[in-house]
Amino acid sequence: MSNPNLKHIQRDQLTWFLDLLLDEREIFQLSASTGIVLDVDRLSALSRRELLVNLADVFLDVVGTTKPELRNLETSSETHPHDDRNPGISEVNTLVSQFLTQKAQSAISRVGYMEISEIETFFKTSDVLIEGGDFGEVVWALLTDQRTAVVEHGYKLLNTTYESIEVAYTNGSGNFHSTDQFEGIDPQYAYDTEDEPQQSDPPGQGIEHLEQQLADSKADYTSLEQKHSRLDQQRAFLLEENKGLKTQAEENHGHEKRLQALEQENHILREQIAQYIEDTTELQQLTAERENLFVEKERLAEQLKEYEQVRAAKETFTTDLQLVEEAVYKGHQGLEDFQTMLDSHFDVLENCHQAARGALNQIRQTLAYLDTQEVTEGQGPYNLTTEQPRVGVFVDVQNMFYAAKDRFGRRVDYIKLLDLIVGPRYLMVAYAYVVQIPEINQSSFLSLLEHNGYTIKSKDLRLRGDGSAKGDWDVGIAVDVVSMLSSLDVVILASGDGDFCPLAELIKQQDKRVEVVAFEHNTSMDLQQIADQFFPIGDELLI
Repeated sequence: MSNPNLKHIQRDQLTWFLDLLLDEREIFQLSASTGIVLDVDRLSALSRRELLVNLADVFLDVVGTTKPELRNLETSSETHPHDDRNPGISEVNTLVSQFLTQKAQSAISRVGYMEISEIETFFKTSDVLIEGGDFGEVVWALLTDQRTAVVEHGYKLLNTTYESIEVAYTNGSGNFHSTDQFEGIDPQYAYDTEDEPQQSDPPGQGIEHLEQQLADSKADYTSLEQKHSRLDQQRAFLLEENKGLKTQAEENHGHEKRLQALEQENHILREQIAQYIEDTTELQQLTAERENLFVEKERLAEQLKEYEQVRAAKETFTTDLQLVEEAVYKGHQGLEDFQTMLDSHFDVLENCHQAARGALNQIRQTLAYLDTQEVTEGQGPYNLTTEQPRVGVFVDVQNMFYAAKDRFGRRVDYIKLLDLIVGPRYLMVAYAYVVQIPEINQSSFLSLLEHNGYTIKSKDLRLRGDGSAKGDWDVGIAVDVVSMLSSLDVVILASGDGDFCPLAELIKQQDKRVEVVAFEHNTSMDLQQIADQFFPIGDELLI
């Protein structure tokens, strides 16, 4: 809420507005409390109109030699800068604005919650406001609003109302001294009789005009008597208030004596405090050292705790290391035993291989004798001869299944896979290694493989104690390949697992051919390089 700029309002218009907004007691209080007239007798002698004109002049900053009761405000800030009883014009202006704002607080709150369109609708005319007696408060609320459109509407409402009342008075349609809303003031009184001389009526006026003037004079006399009575009441009120102020001044004098005694006691207490500070300096130093020692103790305790944790971790690590060493030793022993067992199996298989090769040679000689026709060319990647290579196929179903599912969302056609990778060569065996999962029924899938040339080898998925699962055929596939290697010429691994690289090297060391068929994205590069031939699986093998 800000103070309105009322300087562009006419003097008589502002005086008329203040008369609407203030009653006799409030005008007298403002004139006395703001220091417009310091002399109480002079203040009591002034009429309501004169006091209102002085307040209007303060708002308009009209201070001159013709206003001796206001001349003290002009130089107050220079001669008495610290005297609250004699403020300057700007201070008085602020005090009066604050008083009027407090008086119109209810109207200000109401206007603050209203939109501009509502204000223009409800406050379009002043008739209802004047009848309700709150015209002055509502207009002040509009003039002090933060919204420019609201302030402009307030000025418009004020000017329109004043002009309508002034026209009515000029036309002789009413006397505003007799109404409650404009008691003791009219739009033409604003200029003081001391400032402007009264103009005499022009000659030729009739007796009716003189009778009207006589009636107005009688009304003015009656109003002045009422004002005089109210001023007496206000004077009595001020005297009573003065008596209360004297009593308050006596109480303040007693408070000053008590304050002096308290200051002496305060001086003594300060001396005692200074002595106490000197006595407690050493105690504070000892307290600080004690706190430092506590901090050092806590730090050492933390270090000791960390040391205990490191020592416990070291003992645990030593124990784990011993267990690992024992496991490695047992692993080496197992590998040596497995190597010894493989050597014995190799010897047995070699003998079987020699015997089988002799029998096979005899069979081939017989077949060569009986076969008098040659096989035509273009029937496959291999031409039939008297001696076809023996092929063993080893399919890691788990590896192939997840590679096809993760990359393509499809399944491998194992029947077509077997036909393409074997071709016209002689198929010795085709193993399909499967891990059985309890939640999945694979019986129909396994039956299909068995009816199309596969030998099924399966194992159940094993659950570890930590919750993880294990299920792979890496070792089983390696054992089967090694055990049958002597009776095979070609080993086909259907897996992209790089763990089969050592097995592939072992097959090549035995002068056997190793071929790998798998998905290119899921096949180890080392395994592709070791293999004699790599068959990448494409869309033609997916269903």
